[in-house]
Amino acid sequence: METLATDTEQLIKDTAKKVFFVDGNIHATTQDIADAAGINRASIHYYYRSRKLLFDKVFTEAITEMRSKMHLIAVQNLPIREKTGEFIDFFFEKSLQHPYLELFVITERNSNNTLKLAMTEINKDDMHKELDNEIQKEVAKGLMKPITANHFVMTMISLCSFPFLGRSIVQGAINVDDETYSKMLTERKKIILQLFFLDV
Repeated sequence: METLATDTEQLIKDTAKKVFFVDGNIHATTQDIADAAGINRASIHYYYRSRKLLFDKVFTEAITEMRSKMHLIAVQNLPIREKTGEFIDFFFEKSLQHPYLELFVITERNSNNTLKLAMTEINKDDMHKELDNEIQKEVAKGLMKPITANHFVMTMISLCSFPFLGRSIVQGAINVDDETYSKMLTERKKIILQLFFLDV
């Protein structure tokens, strides 16, 4: 019986992630999620009591998973170019799996103080200093274009995020179909690396 309960709870979370982060239904109700999962709405209320508790749970899990992976990439003993490539690979893989996750991150970070605190609880000062040192070493070797750590992070997030967040805008502006746009996304890694590094 316990296994069944665990399976049901996991089904609810997996379905909610799909509805929110894959389908992009930001206003989905517990009934919408129950229908998508093929279960009774009472099951959702049994485990989570409200839509907000369910959303906060799946959102926090998604953010924790993403942040943990990015941290693992950042602390690897690899040249910054290789770490940057791994970050791009991970970011694009995640965005292809959950194309609306970033939209939810932005929305919730601006409106939900509890989740905002959860997303910023780790002190990033040491990692930021290390990133700045790595950049300056590569610049000194003539392998990387001069840039501050702040602008590197800002530019990386922008270059990786906007092709997904602004897909309809960009696709309309350059007038390409879905297949062509998807092919362009596969080309983004090399283009992004070329903007930072001189030996690509």
